[in-house]
Amino acid sequence: MYDIGVVHEHPLIAWAVGHALSEFPDMRVHVLSAAALALPGVPLVLPDRFDVLVIDRPLGRPHLAGIEAAAARASCVLMLSDAAAEQPRPGVTLCLPERTDPMALAAAVHLAARNAQLPPRSAGAAKEAGALSVRERQVLRLLADGLTHDQAARRLGISRHTVDTYVKRIRAKLALGNKAELVKAAMAYGWN
Repeated sequence: MYDIGVVHEHPLIAWAVGHALSEFPDMRVHVLSAAALALPGVPLVLPDRFDVLVIDRPLGRPHLAGIEAAAARASCVLMLSDAAAEQPRPGVTLCLPERTDPMALAAAVHLAARNAQLPPRSAGAAKEAGALSVRERQVLRLLADGLTHDQAARRLGISRHTVDTYVKRIRAKLALGNKAELVKAAMAYGWN
C-alpha cells in the first residue's frame, strides 16, 4: 500500500487528482489543503511519511513552509506543471504536465512509489542515474510507440546492438525491468 499526498493551489484540482489516484486499490490518498499548509503556525496532521507527494508548485519558497514539511516526509515529490517542458527543480523527483491524463499520472505515481521503496543504491549508481540522454529518450519513445528494437534501430539509423545498449542504460537509470515498465515510464514522462 502506497501513501500518496496531493497538494494543489486549486481545491477542485486537488480533489480530482486525489479521486483519480484513489481508484487504485494500492494507493491510500491524502488530499492536503494548500491554503492550510501555507499558513504559518497551523498544526499539521500528516502521515509519518508519504511514498509520493504530488504538488503543483516548486519547493523552496518561504511562504510554503507547510508544503516543505510535507515534502520532507515524502520519498518522492512529483510536480504537476503547466510549463510545457518543465525540468525537475531541487527537491522534485519528476515533473509532469498538468494536462497529463489520469492513467499516465497513476503510472508515474506507481513508478515513483515503487522506485522510492527500492533499497538505496550506491553513490556511483545514483550518480549514473542522471537524466536520460536525448538518444535514450528517442529510443524510449519509439519502444513506447510499439516498435521493436530492430524497427527503432532502422528508424534512428543505428544498429540493433546500439539500441540494445540504450535500453540497458535506460533500465539501469530508471530501475526498470521489462518492456512493459519501459512503456509505463515513457507514458509517465509524457514521452509517448
